[in-house]
Amino acid sequence: MNRSNPTVTAVIVTYQSRKLVGAALDTLHDGYRAGVVRVVVVDNASGDGTADFVADRYPWVKLLRNETNVGFGRGCNRAIEHAVTPYMLLLNPDATLDSASLNELVAFMETHPRAGMCAPAIVQAGGELQKAGGLPTPLEVVLAPLGYWRLSNRRRSIVPGSEPARTDWLCGAALLLRRTTIERIGGFDPRFFLYFEETDLCRRALEDGWELWTVGKAIARHIVGASAQTTGERLHWHAIADHYYRSRFYYLAKHFGLIPAIMADLGEVASMLLRTPIDLLRGRENGHVRLRLKAPLLQPPPAAGRVSNGL
Repeated sequence: MNRSNPTVTAVIVTYQSRKLVGAALDTLHDGYRAGVVRVVVVDNASGDGTADFVADRYPWVKLLRNETNVGFGRGCNRAIEHAVTPYMLLLNPDATLDSASLNELVAFMETHPRAGMCAPAIVQAGGELQKAGGLPTPLEVVLAPLGYWRLSNRRRSIVPGSEPARTDWLCGAALLLRRTTIERIGGFDPRFFLYFEETDLCRRALEDGWELWTVGKAIARHIVGASAQTTGERLHWHAIADHYYRSRFYYLAKHFGLIPAIMADLGEVASMLLRTPIDLLRGRENGHVRLRLKAPLLQPPPAAGRVSNGL
C-alpha cells in the first residue's frame, strides 16, 4: 500500500462535532487504506471532546488543534497549508462521501483541466437535494422574500445520477478543489468567520477563468445545520443568524460596493414587511421578519484578527 503520493487531501473543520465527525471519517477510511486520501481534521477548540475523540479513534488522521475558534474558512486555510496533493476535498463534519463518489469527482477533474471545483449531488437528511448555481446579487437579495428564487432557474438541484453540468456556485459541504486553482486565487478570505466563504471563493475562481461543475454520479449525504444547532445561537434557515447576515453584507460590499450592500440589506427588510400583510391574509404568520429584525443589519464581520463567538 503506497501512501506516499495520495491524490486528495480531505479537510474537515470541526466544532462541537464529536457526535457527527465519526461517520465522515469512516467513509474516508477506504480511500486512506488505498493510499488515495490523506485526511486532515482541524478542530476549532471544541468543548465536547471532539479533538480527543478523533485522536483516540482515528490515529491515521492528521489532527490540528486550534486554541480558539477561528471559523470555517480560516480553519480550512490552516489545513490547506499542510496539503501537497493535486486535489483537496472540503467535507463538513456532518457530511459523508464514500470512496466511489470521491473517485468519480477526481476522475472528472482529471478529464476537465479547466474545472477548478466540482461538487457531488448532496442529499440532505430529509431527502431534499442541495441546489447549485445562483451567485447572489444585491437585487436578488431584495427580491428573494417576494418569491424570486421560486421563479428563477438560476438555482437547480443536483440530481443523483445526472450528467455533469457547469454552474456558478457550489455548496462547501462537500467540494473538491484543484490545488492549482487555490494557489492562483488564494485560500479563503479570512474575514469570513462562517457562511459565504465558499460563495466568495466560487466568484474569485470564475473571475480567474476557472469552471465550476456539478457531478451527479457522485453522491454525498449531509445533515444540514447539525453543527449550528449545537451552539445555542439564534438560527435562521438552519444558519446562525449573526454570522450569516454579517458575512452576506461583507460579501456584497466586497464584490458590488458598499452602497449596493446597504441597499440590499434595507431592501430585503422592506420586501419582508411588504409581504407580511399578504401572508396574514392567507392565514400564514411571517416569522422571518422578526428574526431578520433581530439579526445584524448593515454590519460586516469583525476583522480577521478578532475571534467571534459561536460556531
